[in-house]
Amino acid sequence: MKTIIVLLLIGIGILVVLPQQVFAQVGASEQMMNHMRFTHTQLANNIDNVIQLIKSNNTSEAITLLEGMEIKIDHMNTMFNDLVWELSNKGH
Repeated sequence: MKTIIVLLLIGIGILVVLPQQVFAQVGASEQMMNHMRFTHTQLANNIDNVIQLIKSNNTSEAITLLEGMEIKIDHMNTMFNDLVWELSNKGH
């Protein structure tokens, strides 16, 4: 009787924990994709700003903006590598 109760509790535990882990992984991937899309949009907007700054001879501001973009690009590359690693572990 005790064995059946223990097996039943283990089965219930697996049924409760496993779906949560699957949904957590899907959520993490989606969060990374959303963050990457947001960062990409920011970079696209910054490029337009850099062009305008250079045209109006505000090169120091343009350089500052480009340096900030470089940091964001490095961050985006890290996120992309993390996403690829996560998806490869899921078998995609």
